[in-house]
Amino acid sequence: MTRSSADTAPKKRKKLLFVCSEDWYFVSHRLALARAAQVRGWEIVIACRANAAAEGLREEGFRVIDLKIARGGLSPVKSFATVFSLWRLMRREKPDVVVNVAIQCVILSALGGVLAGVPRSVNMVTGLGFVFVSNGRKARIVRAIISTVLRIYALFPSITVIVQNHDDYEVIRKFGFSKSRLSLIRGSGVDLQKYAPVSAARDGDHPKTAIFVARMLWSKGLGELIAATRLLQQKGHHYRIWLVGDVDLANPDSANATDLEQWQKDGLVQWLGRRSDIPALLTQSDLAILPSWREGLPKSLLEAAACGLAMVATDVPGCREIVKHGQTGLLVPLGGEQALADAIETLMEDDALRRQLGHNARKMVEEELCDTVVVQKTLAVIEG
Repeated sequence: MTRSSADTAPKKRKKLLFVCSEDWYFVSHRLALARAAQVRGWEIVIACRANAAAEGLREEGFRVIDLKIARGGLSPVKSFATVFSLWRLMRREKPDVVVNVAIQCVILSALGGVLAGVPRSVNMVTGLGFVFVSNGRKARIVRAIISTVLRIYALFPSITVIVQNHDDYEVIRKFGFSKSRLSLIRGSGVDLQKYAPVSAARDGDHPKTAIFVARMLWSKGLGELIAATRLLQQKGHHYRIWLVGDVDLANPDSANATDLEQWQKDGLVQWLGRRSDIPALLTQSDLAILPSWREGLPKSLLEAAACGLAMVATDVPGCREIVKHGQTGLLVPLGGEQALADAIETLMEDDALRRQLGHNARKMVEEELCDTVVVQKTLAVIEG
């Protein structure tokens, strides 16, 4: 008996659509996930602002669609334009699953998915952001809008959420998401081969260096770090402080280039801007710092821990998921400039303690936070 053409036709691949604001952010945070999904047979489409990093994504066999995601708050005009573009895109592409990366895309793209009839969306809340820590009038309004939208999304069975820390899990759960539609997966993972431990033999003539890797936002603790550096210099400690990252003028929380250039002229810091050689910079550093106001699970500290660096961070959601006080680093109170300076001094001046905490940090990443572990957990949620 001959088999019908329907029996012999190749099985159509399932389509996975990622929605992310920027191509470089996708490469930094979700490339390993896309690669793993592709190996599992998914067709991968990435909708993002396509710039320099998009070409590399295309070379990997991913289809990249240039999409301008509204940024810098929830402007009604820009937001509705983005939702309309996403609705039209999803109607055309007909994805089986949409993965929305970060809170802005979650708010806008999940709505586009509901309107387009997407069977399932997985929404990665990688941190609740500046609006959940600021008490400014605009931030309070935006926070109320986001909270209301998430409560509405909790009514749709097609919408699931992934968060990165226990604090955010409790916040999202209170919006009405059941445990079956809410997952806690710590971070986006890190490549343990790319981010290798710092050699102890590096200690010697080099200036002791602390590294701060983040967008140049006040809510990342930039102001507190500058104040702490001044306090340290008043005590005669002139450590090399690297600021690695760009200003973000679309974000109302951003510092400006004039401030950063002035701090550099004053001898407080060296501003390196956005860099593609983060692993190399980490191996030339002694300590990682992030006095942020709130995080998901900070990629910069994850990468620092993988390189065996001790860390200093604020005792806030996200940071305390990776900085275990006295085990992998030191935690300081939010806004505590003197405490931040003291913690930096403690670890910079105690080589044995700093190395031990860094060793513990690397071990924690190997066991709990490497990309293999995180990607497998995330794929399990995506595939339902």
